[in-house]
Amino acid sequence: RASIKFELEDYKGASDDFTMCIRYDPKNANAYNDRGSAKKKLGDEDGAKADYEKAVQFDPQLALAYNNLGSIKKKLGDFKGAVLEYSLAIKIKPDYGLAYNNRGAARFELGEYILAVNDFTEAIKLDTKYAYAYNNRAAAKCKLEDYKGVVADCTMAIKLDPNYGYAYLNRGIAKEMLRSMEDACSDWKKAAELGIETGNTYASDCN
Repeated sequence: RASIKFELEDYKGASDDFTMCIRYDPKNANAYNDRGSAKKKLGDEDGAKADYEKAVQFDPQLALAYNNLGSIKKKLGDFKGAVLEYSLAIKIKPDYGLAYNNRGAARFELGEYILAVNDFTEAIKLDTKYAYAYNNRAAAKCKLEDYKGVVADCTMAIKLDPNYGYAYLNRGIAKEMLRSMEDACSDWKKAAELGIETGNTYASDCN
C-alpha cells in the first residue's frame, strides 16, 4: 500500500505507511530506504538522510540506499560525502549506471572535471541511450575546453531527446567558443523555446 501511495504522489501517506512497516519490522532496510525517498519528496532532507543511513546500517549491501544517501548529501552540499556514498554503491553494484552519473555530477561540483568525464563515460557505456549523462559529460568537457567534444555529446543527447533544452544551451555555448555564432544563436533560441530562460540571455547578443 505504501508503494502505491508513493506512485500516486501521496508522499505523506506513503511515509506514514512505511513507518508502520518499520514498527512491525524495525530492521527492514527497504522500508527505511523507501521512507527516506518519501521524506525527500516532502522536502525533509535531514529525515531522508537519517532513514537512508538506517537502511545501509541494516543492509550494508543495499546499493540503492547508498546512491540515495549520496544524492541527499549532494543536495546538502556535502559533495565529498556524496562521492563516497556513490562509490560504495558502485562497489556493491558495478553496473550501476545511475550511481556513476551521480558521482560524476558530485565530482563536477568539486571541480574534478577529468574524473567527472570518466564517470559519465562509464554511465554511457552501461546505457548508450542515457541522454542526461551525455549532457553532463558535455558540461564537464566544456570546463576542460574540449568544445568539439561538447558539441558531439550535446548532439547525441539531442538525438536521444529532441526536447532536451539544456543540451541545446550547452551546445550553443560550445559553438560560440568554436566561432560558429550563427549555429550558437540557433541553439540558444531553441533552448529558450524549450523553456530554458538562460537561452534568451545568450540569444540577446544574436541578430
